[in-house]
Amino acid sequence: MIKAKKDLIILKLFFCLLIPFVSVFAQQNRERANGEITFISSQHVYVKFSLTDGIFVGDTLFTKKDGVDFPTLIVKFISSRSIAAEKISSLPVSVNDKVFAFRRITEKEKEILPGNENLTEIKDSLFVKNKIEVTAQIKPSANNDFYGRFSVQSISTLDNQSSANSQQRWRYSFSLSGDKIYQSDFSFSSYITYSYNTYEWQTLKKDLTRNLRVYDLGLKYEFADKSFIWAGRHINQKVSNVGTIDGFQYERKASNFSVGGIAGSRPNFYDFSFDPKLFEFGAYVGRIDTIGKSQTENTVAIFQQTNKMKTDRRYLYFQHSNNLLPETYMFLSSEIDLFKIKNGNKQSVFDLTSIFFSARYNFSRELSTSFSYDARKNVIYYETYKTFLDALIENEMRQGYTATVYYRPTSRLFLSANYGYRSQKRDKNSSRNFGANISYYQIPILLLNGTFLFSQLKSSYSTGNQFGIRLNKSLTDEVSLSSEVRLLQYKFASNNYKLSQTIANFEISYQLPWKMYFSINYEGLFYDKISQGRFFIDLTKRF
Repeated sequence: MIKAKKDLIILKLFFCLLIPFVSVFAQQNRERANGEITFISSQHVYVKFSLTDGIFVGDTLFTKKDGVDFPTLIVKFISSRSIAAEKISSLPVSVNDKVFAFRRITEKEKEILPGNENLTEIKDSLFVKNKIEVTAQIKPSANNDFYGRFSVQSISTLDNQSSANSQQRWRYSFSLSGDKIYQSDFSFSSYITYSYNTYEWQTLKKDLTRNLRVYDLGLKYEFADKSFIWAGRHINQKVSNVGTIDGFQYERKASNFSVGGIAGSRPNFYDFSFDPKLFEFGAYVGRIDTIGKSQTENTVAIFQQTNKMKTDRRYLYFQHSNNLLPETYMFLSSEIDLFKIKNGNKQSVFDLTSIFFSARYNFSRELSTSFSYDARKNVIYYETYKTFLDALIENEMRQGYTATVYYRPTSRLFLSANYGYRSQKRDKNSSRNFGANISYYQIPILLLNGTFLFSQLKSSYSTGNQFGIRLNKSLTDEVSLSSEVRLLQYKFASNNYKLSQTIANFEISYQLPWKMYFSINYEGLFYDKISQGRFFIDLTKRF
């Protein structure tokens, strides 16, 4: 415990010394590009972007979790609007998840006129053989200022023990965006979902808007002096840890700097509706520096969040990334709380709430490694949570790290191993997990891709092992199949109870004409005399 307090003091001193000297970042030559996961195979995760220029093989794709940017995928293959990537994190990913990349703005891109994009050369034949898994892209016309998608998904759960546990859930999602609409200075973006369980329908018919979620619905106007303003509901890409903002966001660029201001409100915590009582405001400043072929980016932001105009939270956000060392990429982000209420008294503090660091190093084309460290406390909103602040007062730091090694001795064989450690003061024992994967692409005679996986978990609550095998095969240019079987064996410390499970998964996907995609997935869970099954059906139309 003494060591943990000492480490925390050192981290605080580190940031106190660092922040006054930090050069805060701009996005003049580099900007964040948002993407969406469209398909997951046994080897790759496929991501759709509105434009992939400025993203290169070896770049990292990030996901947002608990207000922190986590490196999740590494880019392996690129087309004009799609990317095939490999996982580098233990975080789960799903179709429709949002990811983003730090996209470089190149001189070549500035010279390309809309409608003249061409697919980049695909150098790996395995990617060509599995092209069914990549969403087909059609060259846009010069007047195609809009792009989007509409999806209908159904999840059905079956239980052989009780019909009460069997249910069906529907989910509809719609996104539509427009850049420089009809060559004007206006752009907009939107992302809306509607989901419900069938047993809720009779109640929902009385209020159809109850399960409607609007995550993004904003209009952007760009001024001639390199500044712009967003109005409506929008996530700011430079300070995305703040989350969705209802209001106005302004930014101005000057030389290597960019300065922005935000004023608006947070969505309601329960139904994500507009809630003016949750007013917030803040500002950020940034800078990008180029040293030879390397770049370093930094951003610092400060935000004040309120509830009924009373301070709910005040904090400082810092983010840094660089590739200064050859074959190395580093990323660091942190939040520092500046306000708290103790015994009814308001206080100004400098309290480290979270810190995340990741680094990736490529020894060679065949061998690479990554490391990440994560430490965080619960985020407290003093006005919103005031009815149960006592339950949050023991706000200890949770910390851990993950190390992964990737090795590809041949073009068809891929191996990876990872080790993770996590601890918290209240736990008697720390949590440790180990995992390994062996993948072979285009197995002779069968001409399918196979992966064997193993993982082991040891924690205060349970210990266990998991074994599995995944197979994937493209039958035609339009149809692909995948299957997976996993065996899980766990033992729980509280009562020495042992649990054995078998999980079987089968999926068929079909690329339809007119930019449509269809897939059906079955997952069965079997243990003792109990079995459960889930059917996932997805139909997506892109435009």
